[in-house]
Amino acid sequence: MSMLIASCILLAFALAGLVFVAARYRRTTQAEIDVRKRAESLENENRALGAKLHVAVEEDKKKVGWLDHQEQEILWLRAELEKRPKITRKTYKILTLGVKATGKTSLTLKWANPLIDLGVLAGTKIDRYERTVSHVSQKDVVIEHVFEVGDWGGEHIVDAQQELIGDEIHGLLIVVDLGGKDAKKVEPGRIQEQLQEFQAQALKYFFGPKTVASCKTVVLFINKSDLLSGTPLEVEEQAKKLYAPLIENLMKYSMQLDIRVFVGSANFGHSTHLLFSHFVERILPKHAYDSQLLQRMVKDFSEAPKAEMSEKTIPLPAVNASAEPPKLSRVN
Repeated sequence: MSMLIASCILLAFALAGLVFVAARYRRTTQAEIDVRKRAESLENENRALGAKLHVAVEEDKKKVGWLDHQEQEILWLRAELEKRPKITRKTYKILTLGVKATGKTSLTLKWANPLIDLGVLAGTKIDRYERTVSHVSQKDVVIEHVFEVGDWGGEHIVDAQQELIGDEIHGLLIVVDLGGKDAKKVEPGRIQEQLQEFQAQALKYFFGPKTVASCKTVVLFINKSDLLSGTPLEVEEQAKKLYAPLIENLMKYSMQLDIRVFVGSANFGHSTHLLFSHFVERILPKHAYDSQLLQRMVKDFSEAPKAEMSEKTIPLPAVNASAEPPKLSRVN
């Protein structure tokens, strides 16, 4: 009996051991499964990170390549710039003056830039504009020839006189008109006012020794010719007759200065295109002409009516220099 009890006890212990071993085995197996899953997950993450690293390395290589290419391009551009000639500027000053509302600014911009919108202009004390005239190569230097045009407001003629006294002026444009703002016909009182403004006693202050020495041409532009009727020749004769006293006073300086009279209309573009060619011919040295400038002058003179041409034919020099398009810029 005792043996049976002992056997039962041993059997119970054996069964308990088996149960314990089985439970431990199950726990171990689940842990191994969890470990394998974690290992697989870490391996997948590692592969993903490896792929991202590869992409980043390739992108970095591309950027390094771009930087190398940019550096090479910069070095090439620097080398090309070193080969190019230096650009220097030669400036010629032209002064525009007249009483208020004669159309000075319209005229200045019309001959300097025919595409300007005249409807947005406003009177000021002075505006300065730069017009590139030509580019001429000389050895390793390109000389940019520029007209600097000073447009003085009508009520500041005395200030303009100070500039004539103090600065080297290469051209002088005096603008008078045949009628005031929005005039529909010739206004004799307006003409007398301007004749008084530019009487002989006043003109002597414009033509001091410095001006006479530096100024290459003086142009009297009689504006608003559209207020007169007749053929171009008849209109020019009438306008010059109305301003005969001023023309006579100006001609007193013709032995010292080139004096020229234009009759035209800034609003309608009559004779305005000839101003540019005239200033070029009188002010710019012949060696400063380039091919585009020459073509522009030939075109201007070929399109001009006979009444607008000067008495002598202006010789145009042969040109072999290349040119860039002329430009107009406002000087601040």
